[in-house]
Amino acid sequence: MDVNQIINKFLTIMKTYLTILLSLLLLPVIGFAAYNDVVMSSGGVISVGGYSLAISGTANFDSITVNSDNFTIDLSKNATLTVTSSDRRSYTTSPTAYVQSFTCGSDSSTMTLGNNVWDQTITVTVTPSSSACSATGGGGIVGGGGGGGGGGGSVPTPVQTTIPGTQTAQAVAQPSAVAQIVSPVFNATLRYGMTSADVTRLQQLLAQDKEIYPEGIVSGWFGQLTKKAVQKFQEKYGIESVGIVGPQTRAKLNEVFAQTTTPTTPTAPTIQPSALTLTLRMGTTNNEVKTLQELLAKDKEIYPEGLTTGYFGNLTRKAVQKFQEKYGIVSSGDENTTGYGLVGPKTRAKILEVLGQ
Repeated sequence: MDVNQIINKFLTIMKTYLTILLSLLLLPVIGFAAYNDVVMSSGGVISVGGYSLAISGTANFDSITVNSDNFTIDLSKNATLTVTSSDRRSYTTSPTAYVQSFTCGSDSSTMTLGNNVWDQTITVTVTPSSSACSATGGGGIVGGGGGGGGGGGSVPTPVQTTIPGTQTAQAVAQPSAVAQIVSPVFNATLRYGMTSADVTRLQQLLAQDKEIYPEGIVSGWFGQLTKKAVQKFQEKYGIESVGIVGPQTRAKLNEVFAQTTTPTTPTAPTIQPSALTLTLRMGTTNNEVKTLQELLAKDKEIYPEGLTTGYFGNLTRKAVQKFQEKYGIVSSGDENTTGYGLVGPKTRAKILEVLGQ
């Protein structure tokens, strides 16, 4: 073997070692972090339920906790996370309100989560389905624990950023008698993701037609149920079904609900404190959480938002903590150590005593 052959063989061996070394260095660190909190700044690959999911997002999502069959993501204000599955997985999410989009392609599926509503961190649990999504249907998200005040049910579709040209300023009508009661100034364009008094008034109007809005939830948050109700209203009255309340839809709302003979002020729902019997904590979704929220909403100092969604989220936990502090139950720790933010027997009894009248 001459000198050139020896050099070529040496270079071949070194190239092989360098390739292996680079491959190891480029492996996503998160791939080895299953079942632990993972603090990330960009993305990586996680293994959940036997499926590999590529994730990427903004630097201000806080952390991911990877479990055997699901993962949870903490999203700060304006944070986003994109999950891509080469197995074309569909997902169950809880709550569903923070799913911004889901696409199912022929070789992969992609879901984007985002927190563009609350000023505080929210937690979303994502469970990959055992079945692949349908490339023709564009769906694939299964409803989880609701969330976001009226946004439970199906998955929110991306927000439409333009108002159709058919909705012109000339179509704006003066508020009707009913609209004057529930909204003296009802002239703003309303769309998915908004939280305002006008959304509350819109929900109050739509709730008068059970065919259009059978759920009748009045939360002030324009979620998926409200969007669906707006679309049904638009379909019923021959307006383009886009789910956005623009001038043309407002004019028709005023016209339709002005036909009510005697407008009545919506009455507060009857609260049955006896139904508050369970231990409630962050992430719980049931009717007792809704009852808890209705009771806490009586004290604006404790629960100024007053959302009654049935989902125990960050706002509800914060209200419970304020209640516990106000009445000397507990003021530090967490749900697992001291019960701070947890509705157990002592907190439940005090809530019923103070607010259950």
